[in-house]
Order: sequence, then C-alpha cells, then structure tokens
Amino acid sequence: MTELDFSTPPRLNSFGETIRRIEAERLEEAKQAVADGWTETDHPAKCCPPKTSKPKPKGRPIEEVQRLLGQAERKAVHWQSVANTLQGELNQTDANRPKFDHGMMQVSLKTRRKGMGREIQLWKDADHAKQRADHYQRLVKKYQDQINKRS
Repeated sequence: MTELDFSTPPRLNSFGETIRRIEAERLEEAKQAVADGWTETDHPAKCCPPKTSKPKPKGRPIEEVQRLLGQAERKAVHWQSVANTLQGELNQTDANRPKFDHGMMQVSLKTRRKGMGREIQLWKDADHAKQRADHYQRLVKKYQDQINKRS
C-alpha cells in the first residue's frame, strides 16, 4: 500500500484551480485587513451588506385602477339594463298567459312545451344577467375602495 503524500497539493482541474486561486486571494485580503487594523468588532460594518427586506407588491397603478373602475361601471350598468329588460319580458309573458280553464286541456303538449321553454330560457337569461350585474357591482366597490385607500 502506498503512503499518501500531503506535502504537495493535489492536481486540480481548471475549476478547482479557480477556486484555489479565489480562496488564496481572499486569504491575502483578510491578512491585509488585519494588518491595516481590522478587528472583529468592525466585522458587520465593513464586509457584510445590510440585510434587505423582501420587496412588497405595489399593486396596480392608480390610473389602471381608475380605468378598470370605469369599465366595471359601464358593464354593471349594461348588465343591469339587460336584467331589467329580461325581467320585464318575463313579467309580460306571465301577464299575457291566459288563465287556466278546462278548455286548456285541449291545447297540445307541443304548444304548451314551446311556451314554457321560452319562459324557462327567459328566466335563465334574466338570472344570468343579474349575476353578471352583481359581479360588476362588486368589482366597482373593490376598485373604488382601492382608489379611496390610496388617496
């Protein structure tokens, strides 16, 4: 078995040589700093940068929030008018429906089904329009709160 010889440094590849060179430079800088009067009490101020805090998100610029507020207001008004129109059509359909009498038994199921299908679709569309109007009203409130908070 051969004896290990630690008197000579092992041969390193170029990466290892670079690390060895950098460490030698750092050691030389440290020796020079001690010779210039560096003490351990100087440590944080001289060589370590101050800790930085994590950047906080700033949010959207106020101009963009104002633009989004305008969009949300327009869409809220649009969907509210659509909901009112559809609700009016639904009410009109209910008002125009003839009152039940026994002669209605003679009306075909196809005719009744078509009338009911239109009412159901009107009701679904009106409900959807109300939901969209509520959604945009919430966005208006959210954007208005953001603007009020910043001003």
